[in-house]
Amino acid sequence: MLSFFCEGLGQVSCLARGARQSSKRFAGSLEPMHTLLLELDERTPNRLVLREARIDRARLNLTSSLAALTSAGRALGWVRRAAPERVNEPEIWAILSELLDSLDEAPNGHSGVTLASAGLQLLIAFGWGIEFERCVRCGLACPAERTAMIDPARGGLVCSSCGGAAVRVGAAARARLVAASGAQPGALLPEDTSLALRIVDAALTAHAGSA
Repeated sequence: MLSFFCEGLGQVSCLARGARQSSKRFAGSLEPMHTLLLELDERTPNRLVLREARIDRARLNLTSSLAALTSAGRALGWVRRAAPERVNEPEIWAILSELLDSLDEAPNGHSGVTLASAGLQLLIAFGWGIEFERCVRCGLACPAERTAMIDPARGGLVCSSCGGAAVRVGAAARARLVAASGAQPGALLPEDTSLALRIVDAALTAHAGSA
C-alpha cells in the first residue's frame, strides 16, 4: 500500500502490486519527494490500484541533502495527518510543490526557515491559520510594538484579560510571522525557525491529532 498526495485527488492510498519487482510499470519512480505521473484504476469502491508511475519532476538535489530531506519529510507528515482522503486541495498542493522545489533549488540553504514559512501557510490553507494581531477570545487588537501571547490550540493571540498564553512572541518576530503567513518571500529569519515550528506543530496537534 502506498500513499500519495495528488494535484486533483488530494491524499490517496493505493495498492501497487509487484511494485518491488516491476521495472517496466514503475521504473524506479516510487521514491519520495519527486512529482510523479500516476495511472490509477478504481476496480472496487474505495480501492485504488496503481497501474503505472513515472517521474515528472525529479528533485535529486533535495534527496541528496539530509537537512532538506528532513524538512520535506516533516512537511509531508503534516499533510498526511491533516488532509482528508480523496479531497481536492489545490492550495495544499501549491504550497507543497513550492516547498519541495525551493528545497531542491537550495538544499544547503536555510531549510528550516523554508519549512516554517510553508507550515504557517499550510495552517491557513487547512483553515487553522494563526491570528497574530487580535485576541481570539475578545477581539482586542494588540499594538504592533507589544509582545503578544499566543495559544496555537485556540487559534492565536490571547490577551492578558482573557488569561494569556504560554508562547510569547516579541513585536518584531510577530510582524515577521504575519508576513510569512501571507507568503511574503524571505519574511522569516533563521532565529524565527524554532518559534514558528513550535506554533505550527502545536496547532496541528490541536486540530489533527498527534503524529
